[in-house]
Amino acid sequence: MDKTDIINILKVKEYPFELKENQVIIRVARGYFLKLYIESNNVVKYEDRIKRFSLWTNEKSLKAATKINMIGFLIYISLFALWCILDPYFFSNGGKYFFIMTTSIIIGLLLEFWYYNNRLTKIKKLLNLND
Repeated sequence: MDKTDIINILKVKEYPFELKENQVIIRVARGYFLKLYIESNNVVKYEDRIKRFSLWTNEKSLKAATKINMIGFLIYISLFALWCILDPYFFSNGGKYFFIMTTSIIIGLLLEFWYYNNRLTKIKKLLNLND
């Protein structure tokens, strides 16, 4: 697909994008974008990136950032569960609410991944990009 075709499709569908020298940057969401590298009027390579205020997940792809966040939360929860096993009075002091809160954070991460991944696949289908 040519660069002009990509730009016309993005304008018609009203997706925000930026043009650079040999790149078209499509904003999927705030802090999340898809880069298309173009050489001789054809898409050579594309990559999705996340910009966050995190040292671990900044400038990573959506799948990698989600995996890193999930591993971090699982390590944190496993250490906290060990503390709960060693201190039986923790559950009487609000430990149940902590587990409810961490479960909702993990579900929120999965929903965020699902939503952005669906938007990304819609844009890829629109532009005829193959995975």
